Amino acid sequence: MATAKITLIGFNNYYENLWDLLIVPSGINKQELINNILLKGGEFEVLYSNPEFMKNMIGVWSSKWMHTMERWVKALSINYDPLENYDRREEWLDENKRSGKTDRIEHAMGSDYSVSNGSGSTENARSAFDASDYSPHDKSDSTSEGTNNSNSTTSADGTINENESGTNKRTGRAHGNIGVTTSQQMLESELEIARWNLYDEITDLFLSEFCIYTY
Repeated sequence: MATAKITLIGFNNYYENLWDLLIVPSGINKQELINNILLKGGEFEVLYSNPEFMKNMIGVWSSKWMHTMERWVKALSINYDPLENYDRREEWLDENKRSGKTDRIEHAMGSDYSVSNGSGSTENARSAFDASDYSPHDKSDSTSEGTNNSNSTTSADGTINENESGTNKRTGRAHGNIGVTTSQQMLESELEIARWNLYDEITDLFLSEFCIYTY
């Protein structure tokens, strides 16, 4: 006599809201994951017979494993050369700063002094209408003196500020195979990683939590 059992695919067919609380990180297709779960474990008997409780537990399960799934997605997204086992990156930053200040004060003073002296005389002579000679009539003398003083002063004050700065950034990278493992060994490891399937890994976690492995 056959024993009736509630399978995962039965819950999926008759309870359309079963997967509403399932959450997956960016990079994982939710419907593709559900399809893979049904493909690998649709005929397994479910651990919980109440569909509403099963729905809530699926939400709890996905929240619990969210961080792990995110790390898997991130790890599989890393770009690298499979035939290299050494990759070192370095960065240098040089900063140069220089500042200066110059104070300048100038004073200039000049003076000019001059003295001038002069003297002169003027004499007028006249003759009578019946005489042929001239006789002195009047005479005037003049004297002049002068002094000129001039002084000038010029001053200038000033400050010169100089600031200079510069940044030089350099980067370097050393990478390749340092000989610890052969290229063939690294290629073999790469093929093994490529065969690892993210959806199968998450599916196995799900089935181990919610299903009984009997057909």
